[in-house]
Amino acid sequence: MHKTLLFLWLLIPALANAHSILPDNETFNSNTPMPEAELGWPVGEWHARPEQITRYFERLAEGSDRASLEVIGRTHEQRPLLQLMITSPENQARLEQLRQDHLQGEGPLVVWLGYSIHGNEASGSNAAMLTAYHLIAGEAQWVKDLLDNAVVIIDPMFNPDGLGRFATWANMHRGQQAAGDVLHRAHWEAWPAGRFNHYWFDMNRDWLPATQPESVARLTQFHRWLPNILGDFHEQGSDAGYFFQPGVPERKNPLTPDENVELTTELARFHGRALDAIGQRYYSRETFDDFYYGKGSTYPDINGSIGILYEQPSTRGHKVDSVNGEFTFTDAIRNHYATSISTLQGAYAIKDRLVDYQQRFYADSQQRARNGRGRAWVFADGGDAVRAKELAELMRLHQIEVYPLAEDIRVDDMNFSAGQAWVVPIRQRQAALIEAMFEQRTEFTDNTFYDVSAWTLPRAYNLPFAQINSLPERTADPSSVAVEFTPQANASAYLFSNHNLAGAAMAMHLLNEEIRVYRLNNTNREIAADSIIQRGDFVVPVLRGEDRAAIEQQLSEQSQRWQVPVKLISSGFNLNGVDLGSPDIQPLKAVKPLMIVGQGVVPMEAGHTWHLVDRRLGLPLPMLDVHHPAPPNLDDYTHLLIADASHDAVPKAWYPLIKGWVSRGGVLVTQKRSAEWAEAIFSERPKSAKKGVSEDDRIVKLIEQLAKEKDTSNKDIGRQSYSQHQFDSADRILGGAIFPAQLDLSHPLAQGYQREDMAVFLNSITKLEPSKNAYSTPLVLADSKPLAGFASEYANQALDGRPVMVVDKVGQGVVIKFAFNPNFRAFWRGTEGLYVNALLNSPLVQSTTLPAD
Repeated sequence: MHKTLLFLWLLIPALANAHSILPDNETFNSNTPMPEAELGWPVGEWHARPEQITRYFERLAEGSDRASLEVIGRTHEQRPLLQLMITSPENQARLEQLRQDHLQGEGPLVVWLGYSIHGNEASGSNAAMLTAYHLIAGEAQWVKDLLDNAVVIIDPMFNPDGLGRFATWANMHRGQQAAGDVLHRAHWEAWPAGRFNHYWFDMNRDWLPATQPESVARLTQFHRWLPNILGDFHEQGSDAGYFFQPGVPERKNPLTPDENVELTTELARFHGRALDAIGQRYYSRETFDDFYYGKGSTYPDINGSIGILYEQPSTRGHKVDSVNGEFTFTDAIRNHYATSISTLQGAYAIKDRLVDYQQRFYADSQQRARNGRGRAWVFADGGDAVRAKELAELMRLHQIEVYPLAEDIRVDDMNFSAGQAWVVPIRQRQAALIEAMFEQRTEFTDNTFYDVSAWTLPRAYNLPFAQINSLPERTADPSSVAVEFTPQANASAYLFSNHNLAGAAMAMHLLNEEIRVYRLNNTNREIAADSIIQRGDFVVPVLRGEDRAAIEQQLSEQSQRWQVPVKLISSGFNLNGVDLGSPDIQPLKAVKPLMIVGQGVVPMEAGHTWHLVDRRLGLPLPMLDVHHPAPPNLDDYTHLLIADASHDAVPKAWYPLIKGWVSRGGVLVTQKRSAEWAEAIFSERPKSAKKGVSEDDRIVKLIEQLAKEKDTSNKDIGRQSYSQHQFDSADRILGGAIFPAQLDLSHPLAQGYQREDMAVFLNSITKLEPSKNAYSTPLVLADSKPLAGFASEYANQALDGRPVMVVDKVGQGVVIKFAFNPNFRAFWRGTEGLYVNALLNSPLVQSTTLPAD
């Protein structure tokens, strides 16, 4: 056996004899402070807050020539994102040169250990302090050998905002005697819980979409260093064992090389011995998969690295009485510390194979690209140049080369025009990642998915795209020109378009400043291409008696803020389209939304809405908790927003208040289960309804019936083997697939869209009933079978014939029902315009009831 490997093998069992978490057969430099020197208590006694962890890492870097600390970015709450670079003093002096050498396959091994991307899985961040201490203070020969030949990157807090929220929760419920009872309040976090970041996003789904600042900073650093291994430390249910990959072998993404799994399995041997030594049960080939490339343990796999997921039992506080006995926060920290060390030791033992694998990964993926017929992907801007450029910038963040198209080309029945499309050459270093981003896979070896089964990027952005077999002419990015507004004395009105989100945001802010904004509704009148006013355009008239200077000042400020060009309309007469005073140019209203949150509402989906309204539209979004003690007065708000929520989330006492508010002109915007709820409470009372049953009681019974209809029983499928249940259950779950849909471009909520074809993302089965009004369904599935991803036959049948968006006029108000999340992970940019129109265009929705015979 190799001497280094034998030495490490013999070392790991020594952990079993440790009187503390640290091994007792190693010595440590007494000049290096242990975590308790900064915290004031031994690790695990309390939950360390982000600022305490930050200060400890600062002390380590200040006092050691083995460490340097870098702040790579900041969270929404302005907490620093830290990375501690640990290597030998000699290597520290030439760290940048080593980084460049590593990227060329000639430098040191690079191992990145990242902790607690879910904030309430806090044992990772607390274990990070001990891991860092061990490497900086450790005097064992294996530590010195490792640091002579490797750079270790410790990312102690993937999600500081969520970690801070959870640390407060856990500590506020700790008594002098820690309570492990499962009913203890510490184990049942208040909504929205600490798992998520500030906007309630699941950060472990954002490695590919990169919508959050934490992800952007982390991806930038990932590609600067391109680690050979990235360890991703998590927690799971309290009754589970400790999990480490390779995971379920059949559920590996086909684009991940088999050698990746082989190397992960080799490292798993080290984890097993480490956990054996401390008496922790574990497993390695069940439950978790490596399919979706947007997670911390999978994104490395499509970038030539080895991503490893670690999931351990959670205390969700300081102690829990699980089915396996008492389990403490200190136990949890010990586990992650043990596998952190085993990762480093295993990586060093096979370092030559890891370095060689990474280089061959890129060589092999480029060779596979050269063997294929395709030379490039091309995607058009679809009339929204801003959205297309955002997709190009996302690809560049992932180190993909993308260029503006410099010549007109036609592919099948699609035209791609120079200056209005982008080219992604396939034969480049990131060929594997490009394939993952553009593929539309519908056939799978295993139909069980831990997360989504499709994520085709141009589909997400609703942009036309195609593969081409020759490389077209490309050009450099055009120089950006700042938008400037110049007032015109002869202006009858000003106009700006709605081909991107910024136009809608600008309109909303003008309305909030009490500036009149009109919009050309979809009209049956033909509008010439050279008409100055086109469908969906925003018009700001300068009417007699109004303060022209105030209007133009606001137009100047908002056009510069949102970088939206403003055009002059010098005359109200328009021979090629509609006149300025046309009834088809209709007034909009200021948008003042309110969102229902709290127990029963899905935090992530509410967060996606919050992020859209707050960050992308720049509007404040007050939130009403379902446990608010007094009935809400909704008359001060224009829109009530409810993300996916259980059918009984909204208090029953609010039903008549909401119905009355809608009838007076309010706009209710719902999605998924809350849309089913809205369908029930606004349903018409049938003539056959029992007499003596009040309307409120009838609606409550309808809501109760919704839950019963979510039937997961095994009736009608005949006798099955017991082991078949897990597979049949998986068939009932729509984990996430892309479906073709058809949009009614004449509908007010379709304004700004130029193509009927649209891709929608469904990750649940919402059974909306077709509207009784033939004109109220602007979006329907074109096919119940997906364009990309997996949907079972059960899902296909459940979705067949179902609408995915219904817009009903109710009294003076509007009820909008989405069967999906149009703002999914702030990533599905192609459908967010529908939600924006639900906010802005609702005044344009008119009654479409046909006259009686």
